[in-house]
Amino acid sequence: MASTPGTPPLPDRIDEIINWTLPGLAFYYRDSNLSQAVLRQYRKGLIFRSPTFVDVSNFAGKPVSNCRFIIASSKAAPLYQLNPATEKWGMHTLNCNSIFKVVDVFELGDFTQLLLLHIPYMGIAFFRNSSIDLGEQSLEDTLIARALASLQEKAEMEIPMALQDQEWIDRTQFPIGLDQHLDFFSLEPTEPLLPAALPLYAAIRKLTQDLTDLNTPPLPPPHP
Repeated sequence: MASTPGTPPLPDRIDEIINWTLPGLAFYYRDSNLSQAVLRQYRKGLIFRSPTFVDVSNFAGKPVSNCRFIIASSKAAPLYQLNPATEKWGMHTLNCNSIFKVVDVFELGDFTQLLLLHIPYMGIAFFRNSSIDLGEQSLEDTLIARALASLQEKAEMEIPMALQDQEWIDRTQFPIGLDQHLDFFSLEPTEPLLPAALPLYAAIRKLTQDLTDLNTPPLPPPHP
């Protein structure tokens, strides 16, 4: 299995990687209005990192924007439990420095659905070269089929009023993993976590039981 700098293949930890990814895996939704230049950056098979926290909802209806991120994750923290004001959005948050694999890019007219799989940092090499088998289908093929079925089902539903709140729209408009130049951030962090981000980072790790080193990228030391 080929490796990338900082992400050596860890055959003795494959079971850990699978157990981090699968139990509790569920779909989360995030609708954004994104330019075609942005959408073209997301290619099937790409693995990338988001240095920012990513807010998502555990429900959706008819798409409200030209792009829907549908994210399969077992580590989305139900932050609405800590902040009742966000319960109307079904708000969950994926931690900063989360790693995603683009499993599918589905286009229908001017609409694009991007299916992302949330994976642990130590699983980059594994998921770049392999997939998890689930009986006769791979995990990725299963997710693709379910994501397309989800889109078909939700296209017949009303747009949830709460997800039309301007505050929610503002929280979910930035493209995941891209900088202002429309380039993906490096897979390894180049900046330490800001002190203001540390409490939320720690809270999300605790809420999602993400407490081993399996999903801990090498962080630069804090600035003196």
